[in-house]
Amino acid sequence: MIRYGDSRIATARNQFFGEGRLPADQVGHAVLRSWIRCAEMGFRERATPAPDPLTQGELRHLHERHARFTRLCRPELELLAAEARETGSVVILTDAAGMILDSLGDTAFAGRAAQVALRPGVDWSEANTGTNAIGVALAERRAVAIHGAEHFFDGHELLSCAATPIVDPRGAMLGVLDISGSSGIPHTHALGLLRMAVSQIEHRLLRQRFEGCRVLRLHSDPSMLGTVREGVLVFRDGILVAANRRYNIGDLKPLHSGCHCTVAAITADFDPKMV
Repeated sequence: MIRYGDSRIATARNQFFGEGRLPADQVGHAVLRSWIRCAEMGFRERATPAPDPLTQGELRHLHERHARFTRLCRPELELLAAEARETGSVVILTDAAGMILDSLGDTAFAGRAAQVALRPGVDWSEANTGTNAIGVALAERRAVAIHGAEHFFDGHELLSCAATPIVDPRGAMLGVLDISGSSGIPHTHALGLLRMAVSQIEHRLLRQRFEGCRVLRLHSDPSMLGTVREGVLVFRDGILVAANRRYNIGDLKPLHSGCHCTVAAITADFDPKMV
């Protein structure tokens, strides 16, 4: 019998999986939405997920296709890996589909993680591996932590995972940065560390992609300009073509008092001709 360490989650699982009703407040909304999506896909919580890893040739092709993205993220991967080793965890980078590209960190946990296919060349999207931090971060487009029995499948109870999506300046999903470890060890600061690391990655990407464009930097504190905490708007030929996630419409309003322009968020399907 599976024994859930958190009675709150145990109650939620019994209500959802055993009684077929929605838990009230025992789990977060992101977790519950993921459970619902997984149930609608026909998953059964007691089943043993067996994702098929890529062949060596397919994995090599995957690495070649994402080599530039992996290089972009490498400094943060290395930095987080040092932290992960201290907590018996691994740092994972995936592509936008949830396929694991790279994994660094504690070798002992990496061996245990491999037993549940948490290794390069395996798809950890929600549709393939149920509720997990990587899959939920992609589905919800937000940072998320999934601990122990919050995972959909019983066999993933041993994991505690936190993940943050990496988004390009036009809003397109690039991948996910994740820290995964044993659910028996507290990972209190994982989500905060991931958010800072992803901010660094996205800030560096913005600088690299839009050289020669006019850049408007925004922050209520001038000392924060030039740091990852600034808002950034990028203009080409007078047209707003990109922005980072720190861009805040409230910061722009004082600049637009008295004029009749429209301020809108940049999305993946943004068309500058419509501005």
